[in-house]
Amino acid sequence: MGQISPVRVFLGASAGALLLLLFAVGVVLHGIKESEQRASEFNSLNSSPTKITFIGKPEINQRSIDIAMKLYAIRLPENVKGPFLSPSLEDRGLTVRKGVLSAAYVYVGPEAFTSWSLLGSTLAHEIEIHCRQNFLAIHFQNLSGFDGTGQAEREAYSYELLNADRFGLGQYDRDLIKSTMAYFYPRRENVLVEKLDPLRFWLDRLSASSFAKPLL
Repeated sequence: MGQISPVRVFLGASAGALLLLLFAVGVVLHGIKESEQRASEFNSLNSSPTKITFIGKPEINQRSIDIAMKLYAIRLPENVKGPFLSPSLEDRGLTVRKGVLSAAYVYVGPEAFTSWSLLGSTLAHEIEIHCRQNFLAIHFQNLSGFDGTGQAEREAYSYELLNADRFGLGQYDRDLIKSTMAYFYPRRENVLVEKLDPLRFWLDRLSASSFAKPLL
């Protein structure tokens, strides 16, 4: 058998790395496009939100979740399972995917049931934003040193604040959402952004959010 040339090995590895890089960039750019389309759609839908306030506190059960979905006209996208009550969940809500192309599963924790307003806002956070985000693009952003997860969460929390009147959120709940976003998901700069100011605009576009910034 003939020996394999080191040059050929190097060129093959370089080509493979380049293809992987181009694939990652393509996925991230596709995620940006999806985010911009989502922002445009929701800004249009909620340009004149109707304030809805329901008296009383919802019981912590699946029926309350189903009622809130109808009360606030929250539509479940295709390929989404739930939302399901998760009594052991410490957060208000959680959206997970078990694979890149798998369905999204939405869970709601007891902390979301302090009011009908917060329950509706939590469901919108998970279903209207997280379920429509590109998880693969967010993953590549994280691997590239960008704060993909943080950007995705800031988009969802900012969406809750944008729709505060729609859900009838009181000042306490609005302040809670703001403090949660500021404490757990503060805006962080990528190392490249700090060193290459002229590229700040383009690097900023790699965020998972496109309408959250004015609210921060």
